[in-house]
Amino acid sequence: MPLKVRCTSCEAAIVFKTAPSADRTIACPKCSARLTVRAPRDRQTVAPPPRAGRGNRKGTRNRRPLMLGAGLGGAALAAVAMAVALLPDALALAVAPAPAHEPAPVASPAAAADPPVVVRPVVRRVADLTPATAPPPGAPAAGDEPQWEPDAAGFREVVSPFLTKHCVNCHGPDLNEGNFRVDEHLPNAFLDLSAKEKWGEVINVLNSHEMPPEDMPQPSAEEVARVVDWIVEQSARAELLRRDTAIVLRRLNRDEYQNTIRDLLGVGIDVSGFPQDPASGGFDNNGRALTLSPLLVELYLGAAREALDLALVEGERPPSLRWRFEPETGDGDSNRVEYDGQRVIVNGGQNPVEGPFKVLHHESWNKNLNARDFKLPHAGEYSIRVRAAGRVPDRAAVVASARQIHAGRLQERMKDNPKGEKYFREEMERDLKHFEADRMYDYGPPRLKLVKTLGGQPATVDEYDVEASPADPQVFETRTRMTTESAGVTVHYDYSVPSVLENFWMQGKDEFARPELLVDWIEIEGPLYESWPPESHTNLLPESPLREADEREYARDMLARFLRRAYRRPVADAEIDAKLALYDAVRPDAASFVQAIKTPLIATLVSPHFLYLAEPTEPADGRPAAPRTLDGHELASRLSYFLWSSMPDEALSDLADEGRLSDPAVTAEQVDRMLADPKSAAFVRNFAGQWLGLREVGANPPAEDLYPRYDRHLEVSIVRESEAFFEEILRHDLPATNLVSSDFVVINERLGRYYGIPGVEGDAFRRVTVPEGVRRGGVVTQASVLTITSNGTRTSPVKRGTWVLKNVLGTDPGLPVANAGDIAPKVPGVDKATVRQRLEIHRSLPQCARCHDKIDPLGFALENYDASGSWREKEGFGYKGRIGSSDPDIDASATLPDGTAFVGVEGLQNALMQQEDLFLKCLAGKLLTYALGRELGVSDRPAVDAAVAQMRAEGGTLRALIHHVAASEPFRTK
Repeated sequence: MPLKVRCTSCEAAIVFKTAPSADRTIACPKCSARLTVRAPRDRQTVAPPPRAGRGNRKGTRNRRPLMLGAGLGGAALAAVAMAVALLPDALALAVAPAPAHEPAPVASPAAAADPPVVVRPVVRRVADLTPATAPPPGAPAAGDEPQWEPDAAGFREVVSPFLTKHCVNCHGPDLNEGNFRVDEHLPNAFLDLSAKEKWGEVINVLNSHEMPPEDMPQPSAEEVARVVDWIVEQSARAELLRRDTAIVLRRLNRDEYQNTIRDLLGVGIDVSGFPQDPASGGFDNNGRALTLSPLLVELYLGAAREALDLALVEGERPPSLRWRFEPETGDGDSNRVEYDGQRVIVNGGQNPVEGPFKVLHHESWNKNLNARDFKLPHAGEYSIRVRAAGRVPDRAAVVASARQIHAGRLQERMKDNPKGEKYFREEMERDLKHFEADRMYDYGPPRLKLVKTLGGQPATVDEYDVEASPADPQVFETRTRMTTESAGVTVHYDYSVPSVLENFWMQGKDEFARPELLVDWIEIEGPLYESWPPESHTNLLPESPLREADEREYARDMLARFLRRAYRRPVADAEIDAKLALYDAVRPDAASFVQAIKTPLIATLVSPHFLYLAEPTEPADGRPAAPRTLDGHELASRLSYFLWSSMPDEALSDLADEGRLSDPAVTAEQVDRMLADPKSAAFVRNFAGQWLGLREVGANPPAEDLYPRYDRHLEVSIVRESEAFFEEILRHDLPATNLVSSDFVVINERLGRYYGIPGVEGDAFRRVTVPEGVRRGGVVTQASVLTITSNGTRTSPVKRGTWVLKNVLGTDPGLPVANAGDIAPKVPGVDKATVRQRLEIHRSLPQCARCHDKIDPLGFALENYDASGSWREKEGFGYKGRIGSSDPDIDASATLPDGTAFVGVEGLQNALMQQEDLFLKCLAGKLLTYALGRELGVSDRPAVDAAVAQMRAEGGTLRALIHHVAASEPFRTK
């Protein structure tokens, strides 16, 4: 019988027409790695022979057994262990297609003890055997797998003469510029991914007219077009062939898993302890990067138990209790006002409190108000309420208080040094001008951050701007899950105090005017249930006479409904029976029906059918599957994970059942419905958040001493600004080019103060027309993008230019050359050298100029924004970055390699709007990459171009582009 194995180095498939009768060593026909193929026994494995002195890292290393943990006993533990042990085999079989579903193979009890292997994405691809590369001696035949047939005539007649005439002098054996040789690095073998990337570089430099260099003979437009067309045609052929033979099973990423559990079971679980999903192609839903390790399987198992314990209940409804503690006013500073440079709590005195709480206070300088070291009698949903108010001084009060403090300090200093009066008074006046002019003292309301602690692990529950006055306090309420672990609730004053104020706070005490947070009481109530049993329970186990009449039949009926929703497709009777067998195995020893039914439900939640978006990969005869149109249920999943990052709802599933979802008009209706659903916030958060780089905000924040206005509230606000801006364009069906340049922003009060836009009050984000003279509007002017493209202490034109190239123009500048070096720390003969002047020295190096000529101008245009995203006219060389009168003006002029010149952000935006087609294709490509969960190939380019052409014909709106991505051929096929 045939035997199919896979190379552990390059994952190429190798087929033996007849399985070997004894172990043998072969060379992989693609990468030449030496492999040991073992004769068929209980399981076929292939592994390279171990090297001397080192264990084999992929195939033969012993792995520790997976510890399933406590909580399931006897047969239940064995049943779940069996399900987990089946994961590798089930994934390798790639999941049979619906509706002809085959039951998962049933392992013997001994299989449960086998240590699971690391499961990587299941990839099937053709071995790359070009005509110039014959299989090594002894290699098996590749079976009936497709072969790459190079266009030798086209290469000989079109490409080779062009490369010889225009390229080989600089990129050949004599010169080899950029470590790139056209005679070695460009084989006529487009299935090879490295060769594909090299040919892609050739297309980029030809299309952008970067090559040949200006001082060399130039090819005609017709010559370039013929070469580019040939490369594109060969790349498309290879891409289609690769798609015929390379299909990736896509695991749910962390966010998708959490959302799917929420919509399937009706409960929320915390997955912050799961490993971070790696991004590939710009997004963390790329199937090739989403591996499955034993650790992750164990985490899935624990999460399944936790979720089902939350969803299913037994016994009587637990009583809802309420606790409140009320800090009392004290006389001393440490009781009446407790503060430090970051947080302030007013009325935070020590006192006896009601309920099982202990209030922890230090003697002085307490940072927050705590209720901690208590245990709640029941786990569940709890309400936490805080009654609070705030006091906010105006600018005049701030200046007056600073003057009073300075006057007192002046008298003290003059006692010790009477002759220094003139100097002391000049210093005082300089500081007072700072208080009068700097916008950091245009205070907003104090900010309250509510933090819960469970088992010693803190987590932010919610944050509020406290705008209520002391005469009319406000009650802030939020709901959160609490357990019976040791718990605590903390109220933080989260209004960051600029470091330049710290001395005034400590010396002036009450005299210095500052925002103050007043907390009256904190209250905890729960557990809270809208009904009993809760909706999560009744949805899984609805009331039915069948449960009393025939418990086993009720279990089968329940499992049939659950499997269909969990697997997101119709299920076969054999699949239902397999899960029912798990129930049968544990029911005799289980304390109740609920405890017994949890076993097959847990097994379902660790099944590859649940954890993977398992679009079928090959027909029953084992031949590679050709691209095909997705069926209704597969299309429903693709839509829902695109726009909701979660499972299809009942409406999508019903349309799939009826065979109507594939109708383009019906799909369009569903896209509009899904975008209007609150669950589409996940699309904004995950797509826009990763495209714009919002997840990087705060990773390298602006230095506190240089940018004192940048604080935690601002950091939260700048992320939300970019999301709300994207939402505004999407919800109101606005042209997508608003993302590049717009006459409006979407901001809250905190950002209004930061950007210098008056009249914005409150923490809610709203659309605001950009006032005259304010340089905001479009993503390149948003503080989120400007901070992540800076270095914490200074701006980075290189990072900013690279960001614009990659995320607006869709051009990857590539990695710097190995000997590029860093920018110069100083400029000879220049006392106050700007970043631009220092970078000019770096750009003068021949190995650096080629990339920097197209990167730096885009970044120079944004130099008026400092590292915290705030506008500036000069570079600051004073103490802690303060701007002095003699400091140089910002030079934001720029010239692109094609000669296009512009100045500042407005000039940059105008230049980018002239490249509207490039931007829209970049955006469409990002959307399609995210929607498919894979990187795009050359064969996907026609779909991107078509989507852009169609959306432009319909007004060029972002919503129209999403519609046409969802209607594209790659989106609807596998």
